[in-house]
Amino acid sequence: MTPSAFRLMVVLNFIVPMAGLAIEITGSPFTLAMPVTRSEGILLAMLVAVLALIVAITIGLCLFARWSRPAALALTALGLAAIAFSDPSANDGYVEALSELSSLLTGAVLAAAYWSPVGRLFEPGSAEADLESVFS
Repeated sequence: MTPSAFRLMVVLNFIVPMAGLAIEITGSPFTLAMPVTRSEGILLAMLVAVLALIVAITIGLCLFARWSRPAALALTALGLAAIAFSDPSANDGYVEALSELSSLLTGAVLAAAYWSPVGRLFEPGSAEADLESVFS
């Protein structure tokens, strides 16, 4: 696993669920009723906050920031817990396939971040110099 391959996996792990979300939004008969109720506003604010967190974690993982590994792991655990409260029959085949691919990519990213030579790049110090022979 090289740093560039890891970054590619991280970026794909961002793009795949966003594609699924786009398919789900464009395929649903969503209409924005005015005025927005308080519960809809809270859900929308939570969605925006989670999307901002996902973007921040993706950037952190690409830059090998120390905080990004535990943040990605925690967000994955929260996402798995949220699945218990979602409606499983709401997704069509394409969205479900992209969701499964996203789960596989998330597992691969977390495994690479913790148990491959790339994981040393998240540690403080001169990991790049130590791992130069591994990545060349």
